[in-house]
Amino acid sequence: MKRICLLLLTICCFFNYAYINAEEKTQPLIPIVSQGLPIIDLTKNYPEKDFSLDDAKKEYIPLETTNKVLCDRDFMLEYISDKYIVGKNRSRGDVFIFGRNGKVISRFNNKGQSGKEYLHITSIVFDEKKQEIFIADHLLKNQCLVYSIDGNFLRKFNFPADSWIVEIYDFDEQSLLIYNGHRKDLDDKNIINQKKPYLFISKKDGSVVSRLELSFPKRISDSYVLEVKEDESRSIRIKVGSYGIKYGNEYIIADRSCDTVFLMTRDKKLTPLFIRTPSCFNEKKLITMGINLKTDQFLFFGTVTYEWSELISQYKRGQQVSPPPGKEFAYNLQTGEIFSVTKGVSFGLCDANGKIAARQRRASRLINDLKEGKLEGKIKQVAQIINEDDNDVVEITKIK
Repeated sequence: MKRICLLLLTICCFFNYAYINAEEKTQPLIPIVSQGLPIIDLTKNYPEKDFSLDDAKKEYIPLETTNKVLCDRDFMLEYISDKYIVGKNRSRGDVFIFGRNGKVISRFNNKGQSGKEYLHITSIVFDEKKQEIFIADHLLKNQCLVYSIDGNFLRKFNFPADSWIVEIYDFDEQSLLIYNGHRKDLDDKNIINQKKPYLFISKKDGSVVSRLELSFPKRISDSYVLEVKEDESRSIRIKVGSYGIKYGNEYIIADRSCDTVFLMTRDKKLTPLFIRTPSCFNEKKLITMGINLKTDQFLFFGTVTYEWSELISQYKRGQQVSPPPGKEFAYNLQTGEIFSVTKGVSFGLCDANGKIAARQRRASRLINDLKEGKLEGKIKQVAQIINEDDNDVVEITKIK
């Protein structure tokens, strides 16, 4: 989901000349595999369990709507604490800062061509203690720009050479954790950021502090491309984004180039939790996995299984190629038990202390659900006082 928070699986069909070659189908060694690790079969049916929480554990915060503060459909939550709610509109370049009560504190847009502006918001970090906002802009500039909470430019620095920044995280007072996405054109060039994509850099000047000793003999792209043999000029592309989730001072690393899921603590220690099967390198049965939420006791994750034959059939029938329904699982970190989730916790962005989870609810959808009689309790009361074109409502769930 950022982060290290929530996970989005999307699929699209478009013209593309790329294809999966035979070399990409070889299975590399799995890094840091410990003896005796649990192996979770993502194809199995596990005992079912209801993890839904009652209304008393939920809070709903309508984000203030003004003529200048319109989040629109591309709004995404990025940070939440007991004082702030921060989000962005990536397509427009807006950054929004709300109080925990939903009232507007500031909004800025520094998208532009100057040395103090960004062209694209790849990822964003809010350092609440220093009141600084870090914006990764890697598409053309490979830079990080730092602003005050009011949007005033403070400084900027370059990311390390040969970086392909996909996500940045607030690791500690001095450093950011950055993640390098896969770039096919760098595969055979022995680029360290492709072999060891997680590294820590200085918040002050971007210099490398250290590198996480987690290496990948082979990287998997965030896009899987399936050639349609009857029409070799076209292909079906599945886009996947999954790295892990931040939970307070802990991180769950579930990289798509590795079958082992890890826990990383503030001292940068990696502890393997379990191994997934089928392998993420099994192209014949592609199962994508993303972390949804971590509590003190459970790790929630979701999977989507793609059947190539069905995707091709949809494509040939001229239908919109769409992912099949996913599954959600819960892994008991204390006992090793695993469950199929029938009803789950409302997962999404975790707060700075790891004790709540938050997700956004579209005002228009809430009003539609209200009209259809689908709402009850606190959320029904909120839906009765908002307008269809208002900003999102933030749903907060207390977890433990």
